[in-house]
Amino acid sequence: MNNNQNQLSLGNFCKAVKNLAQNKSFASQTEIFYCLFNVDDVSDSTINNYCIGYRAIGTEFRQKYISYKNHYNENPEIFDEVMIGLLSILDGIVYPKLKHTELLNKIQNHQIFQKLILELYNLAKNDKSVSDDFTEQIYKQISENNTYKTLCDLLIYIVLEKKQPVYTKISQKEMIENILNNTNISTSELEKFLKLQMQDGINYTHSLKKLVQEKNSYACYEMGEMEYTGKMTGYPRYIKSYEYFKIAAEKNHPRACWLIAQMIYQKKIGELSKNDLELAWYYLKKAVAAGSIAAINTIGICYLKGFVPNESKSETKAIEYFQKAINHNYVYASNNLGKIYEQKKDYNKAFKYFLIGALKEESWACNKVGEYYRLGIATEKDIQKAFKYYKLATEVPLNILDHWAFYNLAKYFYLKGNIVIGIEPNINKAIEYFQKAANKGIYEAYEELIYIYIDKYKETSLDFYLNKINEYLKKLSKHKHYEKCQNNIEIKLKEIEKKHLALVKII
Repeated sequence: MNNNQNQLSLGNFCKAVKNLAQNKSFASQTEIFYCLFNVDDVSDSTINNYCIGYRAIGTEFRQKYISYKNHYNENPEIFDEVMIGLLSILDGIVYPKLKHTELLNKIQNHQIFQKLILELYNLAKNDKSVSDDFTEQIYKQISENNTYKTLCDLLIYIVLEKKQPVYTKISQKEMIENILNNTNISTSELEKFLKLQMQDGINYTHSLKKLVQEKNSYACYEMGEMEYTGKMTGYPRYIKSYEYFKIAAEKNHPRACWLIAQMIYQKKIGELSKNDLELAWYYLKKAVAAGSIAAINTIGICYLKGFVPNESKSETKAIEYFQKAINHNYVYASNNLGKIYEQKKDYNKAFKYFLIGALKEESWACNKVGEYYRLGIATEKDIQKAFKYYKLATEVPLNILDHWAFYNLAKYFYLKGNIVIGIEPNINKAIEYFQKAANKGIYEAYEELIYIYIDKYKETSLDFYLNKINEYLKKLSKHKHYEKCQNNIEIKLKEIEKKHLALVKII
């Protein structure tokens, strides 16, 4: 299909827009198609066929972009309606007609638009049918921050230049079977599941359950993941998740196999007994055989922790498996290898592997690289780069965000400002970021918040700040970090004892 990760296609354009949109309900592939071609009467099935490559994009739609291409140089405003529509979809609000100069300025400084272009550029680099000249042209325009023109050129290429494969049923089947050749999953299962996903119906979960009853491995995996992440009830139900994953795993669904092993290792199911470890190893090997790169990384962890049945711990084998996963661009394996070398105090190698993850914008790795730059470990001290990587670490989905980055930004950049890179003190932002870190169990952030509110109480004598001090003292006192900071906190508390003798002390 042309919506795989190596195609600069209409399907992948719609997918990228939807992933980045603030409100997903604004960003169905039908709405995106209507926006791109200024239509509102094309059937969902036709649009779906264009997006997944069953049919070439229709002549009437291509004709619009031929006109855009021919007239863009003398009339760049010709794309404004498309751009305003995309802006509305990405932000989840309906924008009125904007002047061309206003639109240029808005798009030029629009972070989501910039991320969209980078995603499309990465697709172009991986698409063998895209010429080097075109990707170099796009790279140059990105470097010049020419966001509007870059997106226009990408859209013209997608609609006019990209060859949309018109698959026969035979070639479809052959292609899908090549993907599924290490599993027992049938092509019809995949087709049914894809059809359900592409329809974007409001009864999606109901339809998904019907596919589960047919033991459709993709539907079973998705239901398992929804239970695993708590999307069904608001809290995880690991036993239910395991039941769904097990059905998919019986047909060698690679991620289902891997997640069963993960749940066992993390004691979400079982007690990590000998039998549990053997079962986890069984599913892990199934996952590897079915093509899971995550499972290769997990085998490395197993060798590192001694979780391999009938084998001893082996750092050598762990490194071997982490390297295999890195060869497949698996970012967490490079993090794991970096940790090994950091423990060995080989900071040059550690930094090298952490940087691999950071360049792929993995949050934990970005924060780690920020630390290395801030402290000058294995590299020259560079506060500007430290700030860049800490900030990058926070610009990811919440479920994969390393909240230490918020702590570091608050402590080293916003609390007192940073004159080196021109950041002025911003106590409100520091409080916001410390609070985010504290909410995720970073108790060092509670310590910083206590100091901030002691200073504020000294200035104002407001009970609000006193209540905050007591609230955070109670939380911090239950954690081992309190032993490290107790003396400092007591010294700070003495500064306000005379002002309020009723202060609750946790000593």
